[in-house]
Amino acid sequence: MKDRIIPFLNYRYYAYALSSGLFVIFLTSAFVFKGGLRLGVDFVGGQKIIAKFEKGVDEARIRQALRAYNPLVQQVGEPGMNEYIISTKLSEESPAFLRDKLVERLQREYPGIEFLSEEAIIVSSRGGVDEANLRDRLAAMDAVFQRLGSPQKSEYIIYPRESSEKKKLAYDSGRIENMLRADFRNIDVLHGMAIVALFDKLADESKIKEIAKESGVSVTRSEYAAKRAYLFNKIMTDESEQIRSDLARSFKKVEMLSVENVGPAVGDYLRKLALKLIAVSIILMTLYLAYRFEFRYSVGAMVAVLHDVILSVAFCGVADIEINIPVVAALLTIFGYSVNDTIVIFDRIRENTQIETRSSLMEIVNKSITLTMSRTILTSFLTLLTVFALFLLGGEGITDFALVLLFGMIIGIYSTVYIASPVVLAWEKLVKKVRA
Repeated sequence: MKDRIIPFLNYRYYAYALSSGLFVIFLTSAFVFKGGLRLGVDFVGGQKIIAKFEKGVDEARIRQALRAYNPLVQQVGEPGMNEYIISTKLSEESPAFLRDKLVERLQREYPGIEFLSEEAIIVSSRGGVDEANLRDRLAAMDAVFQRLGSPQKSEYIIYPRESSEKKKLAYDSGRIENMLRADFRNIDVLHGMAIVALFDKLADESKIKEIAKESGVSVTRSEYAAKRAYLFNKIMTDESEQIRSDLARSFKKVEMLSVENVGPAVGDYLRKLALKLIAVSIILMTLYLAYRFEFRYSVGAMVAVLHDVILSVAFCGVADIEINIPVVAALLTIFGYSVNDTIVIFDRIRENTQIETRSSLMEIVNKSITLTMSRTILTSFLTLLTVFALFLLGGEGITDFALVLLFGMIIGIYSTVYIASPVVLAWEKLVKKVRA
């Protein structure tokens, strides 16, 4: 070996100590002192509002106007359009949160309980309503209505009619709301939580009412004949309307372009899906590397990937970065970047192993890393410059994504040299010891 070879692996134990220290510091800070990771709207539920403002409005002014909701504000489209996405987390006072909490409680108490998938509607009338006409109009849409509370009250709940047929009902809450607004001007659609639960015939009604009371909702026995169904409901304030009011007070012209709600159940599904996605990616990449190279290289690469991803997630906790879909995308990008960088070195190691049969594996690894270092420095430097530009100029919506990517790529460069390669060496020694 005529070229100067840098003995990288001689310092691997210092690297182990550094990585261990980072793990202890980051994980302790994130989960002990800061109480865990801060999950975003995508994973805990909430709402995303796209609004258009007058000229001169910026993200800071919108955040200040909605400071009570701790929103994430991001400009979208061309700067002259003045359109912003406002994301707020689901509060415990929201209908979706209350619904999921109640459903979870009822499923725990009554394992065989069923819930109608169709959404029930709560309405109120001003000055009375022609109930016969309303009943006929709803019947044509496979819906029925029932008065809530005493006869003096003017509040009703609308839900699907009882059916023993297998064919799908024509019930559609959106169509019904549009019909009510168009043809019944004295009926208002109220915001709130309303679900229809189907119980076993032996269910204790007093216990059902007790659960409803503890959950802070009202419950009424439905008029179904063959099924024992109860209507759980609560009229609540629409948070999006509160946000609309706050924006209207703070700005001269605000146009709400769209409002999207993510319930806690959907958030939980997305959270589990993201974890599965990362796990499946790691497993598939492990199998590919074992097939493409050798199993020892696969082990080294995956240990380095896990090292990078776990440290990057812990970094999110330390830096108080919200875990959302863009951050998950950054973690998967780190995963791919780390594996790509590692494969370049492993390919050179495999090539040199076939050429230099008299050299030890440690010498071959050190030489391979040295020979690929110029490529690593050039490509990594240019990539980091691009990501750094994103961090500086990308705006609030992309800052967290870029910061996680920046940290992950730096850690990925380090782990390729001081985690992946030493693991290959350690695995080789372990295999020889086992065979001996």
